[in-house]
Amino acid sequence: MKRFILFALFLSLLLLPGCRREATFSLEDGRYVPEETGADGIAVPYLLLQDGRLAVIQKIAVSYQPSGTVTKDGNKIVMETIYANEPYKWTFILTDDNTLRFSAAKSSIPLRPEDWKDGMKFVLAEEEG
Repeated sequence: MKRFILFALFLSLLLLPGCRREATFSLEDGRYVPEETGADGIAVPYLLLQDGRLAVIQKIAVSYQPSGTVTKDGNKIVMETIYANEPYKWTFILTDDNTLRFSAAKSSIPLRPEDWKDGMKFVLAEEEG
């Protein structure tokens, strides 16, 4: 009986690390800018998150900016929209509180997809005021 209890204890200790849950990070409303801004100091594209909606600002002087609903599943963030009658989505992974990493393989984006590098990080901007 002692052997069985020791074996059961040993087995449960081996399996315990597989039961741990990954930390879920928070995502606050605000403006998310690329972690690394270009040499010109202009941070585009950037993201505006407010009340469960996300707008993607790809070019500052363009009248249409894609926007849509945001869904959060653990650390996976997906924004979906319709542009020119076609569905598009931006997929991000929260890597820390208020830090998003773009996942190109799980996204389909309109217009200049070359502006979106896989792994591109966006961080919550500190607003002055």
